[in-house]
Amino acid sequence: MIVYRKRYLKTPGEFFQLMKKSTGYSKKIKKIDEKNKIAPSFAEKIMLAVTGVNECLFCSYRHAKSALEKGVELKEIQDLLKSEFSGFSEEEQVALLYAQHWADNGGKADEDARKRMVDYYGEQKTGYIEFYMHMVYMGNLVSNTVEAFKNRVVPDTGKAKFFFTYLLCAPIAAFIKKGTTKEQEILENPR
Repeated sequence: MIVYRKRYLKTPGEFFQLMKKSTGYSKKIKKIDEKNKIAPSFAEKIMLAVTGVNECLFCSYRHAKSALEKGVELKEIQDLLKSEFSGFSEEEQVALLYAQHWADNGGKADEDARKRMVDYYGEQKTGYIEFYMHMVYMGNLVSNTVEAFKNRVVPDTGKAKFFFTYLLCAPIAAFIKKGTTKEQEILENPR
């Protein structure tokens, strides 16, 4: 039996549940006031923090490139992917640690952690941050599912359910993977 430690989707039901949550987050974000949005570079840092927890190869390359384009330093990207947040400002650390906690707990935060976020950022900005966390989390799980399938992982839910889950995830993962070769080169061979 192959041991696969990354978090991934095992059944079509999990896939559809994740998509349903995405729709909810998308509706919620449309109601957020412009002043409560976060800077694109900060959004990338949050997504890299979640990706670091889930160890998604495709998303780490894609978001590293995007973060570099938005002014995030290479050292910061490397630290985010290793869950090392000590070099970031307090304002960023609060969200990065929350994103790490949330991803570690399968896309859920305990009430106290969320309350601290809302106390620090306010409800709307917290919702905006959670939108980014969820979107990258979805990409992580979808991509990791495809990777698990290609590595011949068979979850306890069985081959048939996992095969159908793979078929649902494959087109999304292909989109995420597209163009990651250059991003991979940047991360592996920094100047």
